[in-house]
Amino acid sequence: MTDTGFDSPESGAMVGFPPEFCRPIATRVSGDDAYVLLNTGSMTQPYLYGVNCRRENGRWFEGGSANGPGWEQTGHDPDVGTLSFWGDAPVDADMVRVEFEARVFEEPVIDRSFLVVWWRVRAPHDWPRVQAFRIAGRWIDSDALRRQ
Repeated sequence: MTDTGFDSPESGAMVGFPPEFCRPIATRVSGDDAYVLLNTGSMTQPYLYGVNCRRENGRWFEGGSANGPGWEQTGHDPDVGTLSFWGDAPVDADMVRVEFEARVFEEPVIDRSFLVVWWRVRAPHDWPRVQAFRIAGRWIDSDALRRQ
C-alpha cells in the first residue's frame, strides 16, 4: 500500500494482489472515479473481483472492492454512488446487451467477462440484467443460453 497513490486506476486496484496472479480485465473511468474489473484467478479458472478507485491530486487510490457486482457510495452523499454490473460470458461472446431502468446498454466482452458501470446513481430497486450476448454476429437471448 502506498500513501502517494498510483499512476493508473489499474495499479491502484491491484494493491495487495500478486501481479503474477492478477490482471485487469476492464476499466471504466468517469472524471475522478474509476471502476476496475480484475481476474485474480487464472485464464482457465478466472475469479473476477471489482474495485472502485478515486483520483486525488492526480493519483489513483483503491476504494471499496468486492467479489460481486453491486452499488457502493462513492462520495459524501449517502444516496449516490457507483453501480457496477459484471460477470462471466459464454466462450465465443464478443458483446453483451444489458437492460437497466428501461434502457439497453451494449458493452464488449473481454476474456469471457463483461463490465457495465453507472456513475452517481441511487441504489437501484431493480438491478440490471443481461438481456443477450452476441456470438458469431448473432444476438442470443440470455434465457436461451441458460437452457442450452
